[in-house]
Amino acid sequence: MAGAPWGGSEELWSQAALRLRKEGHQVSACMVEASEPSLKFLALGKAGIRLHTQPRHIPVSLRAWNKLRGTLGFPSREHRWAKRQNPDLVVISQGSNSDGLSWMELCRAMQIPFVAVVQANGEHWWPDDRTIGRLAAAYRAARRVACVSRGNLEMLERQIGEPLPNSVVVWNPCNVPADQPPCWPAENGVWKMACVARLDPTAKGQDLLFRVLSQPQWQERPVELHLYGGGDWERGLRRLAEHLRLQNVHFHGHVNDVKTIWEQNHILVLPSRYEGLPLALVEAMWCGRPAIVTDVAGNAEVCVDGETGFVAAAPAVKLLEETLERAWSQREDWQPMGLAARARAEELIPKDPVGSFCSLLQELAGQRGTRPVAAA
Repeated sequence: MAGAPWGGSEELWSQAALRLRKEGHQVSACMVEASEPSLKFLALGKAGIRLHTQPRHIPVSLRAWNKLRGTLGFPSREHRWAKRQNPDLVVISQGSNSDGLSWMELCRAMQIPFVAVVQANGEHWWPDDRTIGRLAAAYRAARRVACVSRGNLEMLERQIGEPLPNSVVVWNPCNVPADQPPCWPAENGVWKMACVARLDPTAKGQDLLFRVLSQPQWQERPVELHLYGGGDWERGLRRLAEHLRLQNVHFHGHVNDVKTIWEQNHILVLPSRYEGLPLALVEAMWCGRPAIVTDVAGNAEVCVDGETGFVAAAPAVKLLEETLERAWSQREDWQPMGLAARARAEELIPKDPVGSFCSLLQELAGQRGTRPVAAA
């Protein structure tokens, strides 16, 4: 997750690990180390899950030493850890399509059953000739390849050049209750758009949105953009907003209570360059809000253009501008569109995605025993 100690992609495996531990299974978890470990990761240890960290940056000298050890037949640190756990199943949760490749190859070599979770994918992650054979073999060896959207799964199959009959689409848990959605914001003549995403323009495309909103017609309209989220690109985005003289853009940082966001805003805007299936979109739907999204990954699988929101054909300024214009011309329909989005969420999205994922893991782990291992 771009160096972040925790992100939305950690919620599925971590909540499944907690539930399995509560049911009496032995569970271990491995994450890439961070300068400040996430409190959520540390909470796993307090719940009885055995924790392990993997170095993020390995010095060149140590990499050379590890390579020499491997050549001489000495097991790696990860190999020794996995052997100690004696797992019946390993869950490898990836933020992209290949950052768990070494773990997949390790499990394959040790003949440990594993599930590979792909939380996001993008065209810029196309494997080169040195990687494509390894990646295809690793996914072929998985008991299940779990993607969070059909779009990401189909892209992965194109990237490795073969179908994945062992694949399944899974849902991430979201941070809002599925009960009564928040009331529509009080009318004061200002239309409020919320961009709920980490501050990372490479993925989330906030720069595209800023460029559209810098145009004269948007500067004259009674509209505000509110950004919720943190990240290592906040300073750069603030500088861009300043450079473009955007007076109607407001930064709020990370907000824990998602429902409060939708008590104050009318519509989600998410100009992503790549995605999995953003939690922000699912949460907005549960809260009865329409969305403006780009047609990447699973966005258009849940957001229906003209019915529950608006879909830009691609993450490009011109296409986003056209879509925002359509949305603005139909702003009086945003509230009924939000109700339609809520109805679609109730019809489409499982109430307990963690439970469904746990059932899958228990079915696969049951073929060998009762000690699933969560690895990310």
